[in-house]
Amino acid sequence: MKIHHSLMSKYLLFIIAALLVWPIVPAIYYLPQVLNEKLVLYDTKEIEKMWRMEAVELEGATVQQISKRLKEIQKRYPEADLFWVDETGKTRFIKDRLKEIPNQWTFTEAVTFIEKQNHKDTYISTFMIGNNPNQGFMVFYIPKSFTELSMLPLYKDHSLVIVLLVACGSLVLISFLFFFNMLKRLIKLQVAMGDTGVTGIPDRVVIRNRDEIGMLERAFNQMVSQLTLSRNRELEEERLRKQLIANISHDLRTPLTIIRQHAYSVQNNPSSPTGAKSMDVIVNKLEDVGKLMDNLLSYTLLTAGKYPIDIKNTDVIEEFRDAVAEWYPVFEKEGFELDIDLPETSLFWGIDPLWFRCILDNLFQNVIRHTKSGRYIGIKTIDQDGVKFLVITDKGLGMEHQSEEKGAGIGLAIISLMTKEMDITWNISSTPNGTSHHLGKMEI
Repeated sequence: MKIHHSLMSKYLLFIIAALLVWPIVPAIYYLPQVLNEKLVLYDTKEIEKMWRMEAVELEGATVQQISKRLKEIQKRYPEADLFWVDETGKTRFIKDRLKEIPNQWTFTEAVTFIEKQNHKDTYISTFMIGNNPNQGFMVFYIPKSFTELSMLPLYKDHSLVIVLLVACGSLVLISFLFFFNMLKRLIKLQVAMGDTGVTGIPDRVVIRNRDEIGMLERAFNQMVSQLTLSRNRELEEERLRKQLIANISHDLRTPLTIIRQHAYSVQNNPSSPTGAKSMDVIVNKLEDVGKLMDNLLSYTLLTAGKYPIDIKNTDVIEEFRDAVAEWYPVFEKEGFELDIDLPETSLFWGIDPLWFRCILDNLFQNVIRHTKSGRYIGIKTIDQDGVKFLVITDKGLGMEHQSEEKGAGIGLAIISLMTKEMDITWNISSTPNGTSHHLGKMEI
């Protein structure tokens, strides 16, 4: 597994390395002025050692704890200026604010600060707090005239100085190239985000690196994919919604037209045989409208996840037999031939009995409405691939046949939602010679 270095870690390491290396050049290159005899000289090695130990001990410390500790050190070195930079790049001053020190550190400000210190007789010691770039770093800032560096002789051989200058220049150049490349990639991603095109969704970007920006690009591509799926789902739902409204309007318009016609007959001849027959038609059609409204409510609750479900270990053969008994008078009235072949043994599934009865009611209703031409319904069980299926067949003209009775399809949508929730397999086989519904589930 590859370890990808954090961009923030690289950023802080570049700044800290620059702060550590660059001040060495003026320390070697310039001869400090002669010190006043009364002036106390600090040993930079001791300062370095002390500053390193303090940085390590402050691992995990809070902002208040770090500032308090640096104030205590400040009292021991009154000639020095101490400050630290937190993980966000914000400068925390211990005494007065230093004009040459920025309040918020950036790469440009770090380089500018280093360049300015090249022309000053200042000693700087910098360490990462807790040796952790995520905690920031702290700086010990003191004029060289207060240290033993002011007594160093002037080196006439400038080869070391040249080497250091080349090294520091290379560091700055590499840093510039690194951040320039990072900025270019971010601008490219920003342009991709703004180019939404006709669909209102931006195009995916090509991922070439696996660093933090690469992770950002990957997250952007995932967002584009989710937006595309959401957009497609929204368009499909809008299409289905329009189709559903149109079909429901048809389902309501047909019985209401019939009710209106027969209501007129009853109004003209209330006590005649024709009026009594019309009243029966009106009652039947009102029942159809009521069932449509019940199905519409059930569909709305199911799609919203608000329809209660209570899974129980249920004998579906018995439920099937009870449902057929309830529908038997309806099938007989409509002149259907019933072919029932159910086993005497039990078959237990983990289901909600009310949901299962709703599925059977919708299937039987579908047979009554759309297969009157066949006048046949078969009810049986079959074994297929080790699974026992409950089968309902008819001899109608098939589901592809267009008829005046064909409605919104809410009943089939309810069956689809309920079978999926109860982990029931529902297969449909339809031809011009009839339709078969297979319901199956692994036995408990």
